[in-house]
Amino acid sequence: MRIVLWVFLVLVMTTLAHAAHETVTIRPLTQAEVESRWACSYGNRTSTSGYEGWWGGGESYARFIDPRVEECQCDIGFSIRSIKIILGLDSTADLGVIARLLEVDDPYGCPTPGTALAFSPIHVISDLVVFGYYEINIPCDFPCASMDEPFFITVDFLYGTSDRVNIVGGGDAEACVSYNNWGDGWVDLVADIGFLDGLTIWAESDCCYSPIGNDTSSWGSVKSLYR
Repeated sequence: MRIVLWVFLVLVMTTLAHAAHETVTIRPLTQAEVESRWACSYGNRTSTSGYEGWWGGGESYARFIDPRVEECQCDIGFSIRSIKIILGLDSTADLGVIARLLEVDDPYGCPTPGTALAFSPIHVISDLVVFGYYEINIPCDFPCASMDEPFFITVDFLYGTSDRVNIVGGGDAEACVSYNNWGDGWVDLVADIGFLDGLTIWAESDCCYSPIGNDTSSWGSVKSLYR
């Protein structure tokens, strides 16, 4: 059975021309619209821009999170229960996605996504009626992660097709925070591509008390589990 992910926000854009690599302004989500039902929320919940033409198929988007400095603080660890992303989608969308928690490479320089620590089951995005901006909720049940180090969270497109997928960003345009991997390695969307803001991806979490160790599985071996 296909799972239709919860639709939270729809903005119909009847005047937008479809063009590759176009940046459009969208209505920001308010704080009330992204209120978390869990104890803590890490990442970026702001939305300002839609990026047309930056999705080509099987790829990954990653967002840096640092529980040491973000507003919500647990005592020892946090366990991610949901990873969310805002996407501009139309009725042709039929996509399989997962979410992951990653280690950070070079945490004291320019942080980049590292080894996978945990990943969600596959969730299917389909049966949409009209183009709009949707909050996609990917349920997770990740093991406890330490509050004493940063991480990356990802949304990974494993398979599927869509005539139109707009990636959404908001907030500050910071390097070393938002990345895309088309299959040739991680690319900084702000420093290398010129995005005007950071990716709108965030994790909703519970506090926990027994942080996990490292999982040395490669991303290639993780993807093979879904074939």
